Amino acid sequence: MKRFIRNLLSGYLFILLALLVEVLVFLILQYKMDDIIVAIFDLKQDDPNVQIGILISYVLFRVIAYVLAFIIFFKVLNKAENPEFKIPWLVGILLLPFFFSIMYFIFGNHGLRKRDRKIVDGSKSKYEHQYIVDEQVDLGTACGTFKYINATTKLGCHDGNRVKYYKTGEEFFPEFIESLKTAKEFIFIEFFIISDGKYWSEVKDILIEKANEGVEIRLIYDDMGCSGTIASNTARKLRKLGIKCYKFHPFRPILSGMYNNRDHRKIVIIDHEMAYTGGMNLADEYGNVIKRFGYWKDTMVRIEGSAINNLIITFLQNYDLACGKLSDYDKYIKYEYKKYDEDGYVMPFGDGPGGIDDALIGEQTYINILHYAKHEVFISTPYLVPTYGLIDALRNAAMRGVKVHLIVPGIPDKKLVYKVAETNFKYLMESGIKIHRYTPGFNHMKTILADGKLAMVGTINFDFRSLVHHYECGAVLYKVDCLKEIKDDFLEMIKASEEVPENFKQNFFIKLLCAVLKIITPLM
Repeated sequence: MKRFIRNLLSGYLFILLALLVEVLVFLILQYKMDDIIVAIFDLKQDDPNVQIGILISYVLFRVIAYVLAFIIFFKVLNKAENPEFKIPWLVGILLLPFFFSIMYFIFGNHGLRKRDRKIVDGSKSKYEHQYIVDEQVDLGTACGTFKYINATTKLGCHDGNRVKYYKTGEEFFPEFIESLKTAKEFIFIEFFIISDGKYWSEVKDILIEKANEGVEIRLIYDDMGCSGTIASNTARKLRKLGIKCYKFHPFRPILSGMYNNRDHRKIVIIDHEMAYTGGMNLADEYGNVIKRFGYWKDTMVRIEGSAINNLIITFLQNYDLACGKLSDYDKYIKYEYKKYDEDGYVMPFGDGPGGIDDALIGEQTYINILHYAKHEVFISTPYLVPTYGLIDALRNAAMRGVKVHLIVPGIPDKKLVYKVAETNFKYLMESGIKIHRYTPGFNHMKTILADGKLAMVGTINFDFRSLVHHYECGAVLYKVDCLKEIKDDFLEMIKASEEVPENFKQNFFIKLLCAVLKIITPLM
């Protein structure tokens, strides 16, 4: 009941109500203009002068609507953006010009706000001179993947790092919680979801204790993601206890496209000793303390070494967006890290709405890894509603002879979204891709592994929300020691899964509904 009441009072409800009001106003203006004018001015409807006035007002409204639609139409048409995002807007504006013009002001911008752009650009000026991908570094044919991330984020790739892979929440959470107790200088934490329960209770107690010891604690969480999972005044209470805690894009009752741009990242940094990232939120279901959708499968990595700097920068950028001012980057990134006797290269990075640099970094990194593959690719994603470019890259890989294994949930958390995902099954399987349903439950992991040598573990789903709208992060791993464990994990998952048969079909009415939903997916 407590969670239900929180959800009832959450930002989602207010946004839904605001959109319904907007539709209602639109319909009234479209079809009841004469009644509105008569009622407002207390006029007689059969008066010829009133009728002329109503006609002029209605024509004026239509002219304004079409002029607005004309401006938005050409703004969309001339925008340097994927046609996949443009065409639904253009069609919508032609059908319902006023309504879709207003909707475009709310949801049409995939990029950063001006204020956010200033903060991101300001942060880059503090660190970008440090990182240039050296073409002489032994990255082989994976060099393009690293150079692309460097060009878009200005972050670097790092050798001599130690990486540990956690294939379940049961492995991850005990070590993560114990490692928090070792902090002496600072702890940075960023999660999409923090949920009341065993793990958050333990973590919160440690953070309060460490703050009392003088350790700097910075914590950000997504306001929408945590709607109904923790108290709305959590950030304010923690600030009173000495923890620098902020909600990311806190909900306020106004319509704004920024509410579409959620902080989906998962990052924890402890001093300069270790950093964690991957798919897990700070909630009990991720460690199967509570059961939701069968067995919850997810992964994280722990990084030790200079690649921590990339995650410090990625964290500070979103922290600065949340608190509204730039941090002292030099204080945290000018540090001599220990070099570990480990093979390979590590490159953590962050992505943002429309790409931090107006590029879809997560999408293109997946595509680059697929292009790198020559023999075999393993992919796990909880949601499969990708951009056309990503679907095309998957099919191209399979058709040039790469064995592509795609693992999706056996028990989905969002049934309608899963039905939309199923509309892609046959198209992908026709190219030779093997799709496996993870029968024990819900695989929330977002991981790709190509040829056993190049992988990415992170937060980025194969859907428009992650690829276009959200703030995301990931770590690209090349020839590091833990890649064997990642491959073994994929093989274990496939053993526990059932393959989608070649004769897979959907109900006609489900296909029809999903076809409509797929049209509007790029808009939202």
